Amino acid sequence: MALSALQRTTFLVALAGCSTAAAPFLDSGTGNEPPPRPDAPPVDMPPPVDMPPPVDMPPPVDAPPGIYSHTVTIDGVDDFTAVEQFATTSNGFAARVTWDATNIYIAYTGADIVPTTSDAKQKWLFAYVDTDPGAATGATESQTYNTQKAKFPAGFGAEFYARWRCDATFHTLEKHAGGASWSTTGAVPPASQVGPYLEFAIPRVAIEATGTTIGLVTWMINEKPGVEGTFAGLFQGNFTNGYGAAMQLTKYLRIDLTSQNPPNDPGNVAP
Repeated sequence: MALSALQRTTFLVALAGCSTAAAPFLDSGTGNEPPPRPDAPPVDMPPPVDMPPPVDMPPPVDAPPGIYSHTVTIDGVDDFTAVEQFATTSNGFAARVTWDATNIYIAYTGADIVPTTSDAKQKWLFAYVDTDPGAATGATESQTYNTQKAKFPAGFGAEFYARWRCDATFHTLEKHAGGASWSTTGAVPPASQVGPYLEFAIPRVAIEATGTTIGLVTWMINEKPGVEGTFAGLFQGNFTNGYGAAMQLTKYLRIDLTSQNPPNDPGNVAP
């Protein structure tokens, strides 16, 4: 039967609707988006902060090559090297000191570090810091514990000190508040004690140390009435162990953050 012109048109349209050809790809946009900016990064590009630095980037200004630096992990394991170890005023006690661009690291070994030692709640380890040695600033003597205190060597004035009580329940960072007054800061030095070994770090930012030299004195006390005493001071011969109503310290460690010399170099002993 012959088809009219209208019927032929309808038939062709129907055939076109049944085509099995793949539909054209359509994106998820509306068709009205502006063209992408030429400087827009591809969506799979990592953010700039994750990109590695150029290979020719200079080292940080506070850690140039050749300057002495050693980072210690505060985990109760002795990572200090031989050039970072010091004799003290007491046999059986040794000190360790080192530093990097971020922290001053201090460690002690000795029987009184063990929390079960006798009088542990009355025994302390102190580390006093002078952030600008020789500048005639800071405290000229330590805080008094019971009836004991220390007088600092010539050229040393303390702005901060870290303290550790030997029962291992209490340690803080103190700041000089003028005269004989000290106040507890909000910074608690990271510390770890295992057996007769104690190590802790004093962040340089916490002691507001912006210069190139730092002074350090350390020692221990027993503040128990009737048996008060000062002992285990950094540097053999720094003072004579015993009761110290005003124990005169004669030496301090002068940390030169621009030097290649290791911590126990004789040139670091001051004054």
